Amino acid sequence: MQANSKSQVRAMPAARFLARQKGLELAAVQGSGPGGIILKRDVAAHQAAPMAAETSGPARVTSLARKLALQKGVDLGAVRGSGPRGRVTKADVLRAAAAPAPAGGALAGRKVAATSMRKTIARRLSASAFTAPHIYFFSDVKMDALLGLYQDIKQEILGRHGVKISVNDLLIKAVALTLEEFPNVNASFDGENIEVWADINVGLAVALEEGLIVPAIASANIASLWEIASQRADLVERARERKLQADEIQRGTFTISSLAQYEITHFTAIINPPQSAILSVGKTQEKVVAENGQVVVRQVATLGLSVDHRIIDGAVAAQFLTSLKKKLERPALIFMDLG
Repeated sequence: MQANSKSQVRAMPAARFLARQKGLELAAVQGSGPGGIILKRDVAAHQAAPMAAETSGPARVTSLARKLALQKGVDLGAVRGSGPRGRVTKADVLRAAAAPAPAGGALAGRKVAATSMRKTIARRLSASAFTAPHIYFFSDVKMDALLGLYQDIKQEILGRHGVKISVNDLLIKAVALTLEEFPNVNASFDGENIEVWADINVGLAVALEEGLIVPAIASANIASLWEIASQRADLVERARERKLQADEIQRGTFTISSLAQYEITHFTAIINPPQSAILSVGKTQEKVVAENGQVVVRQVATLGLSVDHRIIDGAVAAQFLTSLKKKLERPALIFMDLG
């Protein structure tokens, strides 16, 4: 049964009186009396109905809004009215026509199949993020002395060994020597036991199109600087050529993730399982710092250490990062023998 039209509203006097009291239009009320006549209870039921019921139907759209909706192809059923008692107005239709409406009511886009490498990365990092309780530590490191040492020795090592070193090689060596001091940072946890590794193999994250891969420099604590540089160059090249051996990835006991080549000052990194920690390295940039009561400009990088709190306590993590900072800021103390 259709709602009453405005030109022929049949209602009982009590229904009309209640409608006037409540400010309701009888034309929008469905009558349940004989011949569709509107009873008092019909008015009361209409008032109690959800707003959606009250604001639906032809009586809730202005004639101009209806005509405009037809021109613009706007579905009036999806338009929320802003007029009196929810009436849809011309302005409501114009807003709906201007709003983006993706086809089918879903976001437009394309589906790209994940590679097996991407699936493996997702599985491993999800397991790490939700299994190992991460805690994070950050420290600003003045890199001037390390950069100065790099400039002083790079030609000497190239001439002696035919190897181009990088700042990352100095960082790898400093990390490896610091891991010797803090064995629990060079460890893993199987849920029952902590495995402290005898070897110190420092992984360096390499970005490929499919995702990150982390080949590891073997025995970085006892390798000379030129040997670290040689290993690193070979591993990175073969990683990009997809020619790494499984052992070269699986042997890592600690990871360095560097975004120093980007405009990224610092970031948190997820631990590479089953390792217990990862070091993040941000961009080195000029900063104004105070030294001995003087204001000076220094080259500063922010290092971040993410650790597995099941293995490493906060104090140990802080000591590790502090020791590494000292090595990097005074590199002459640790790079005496460049071999």
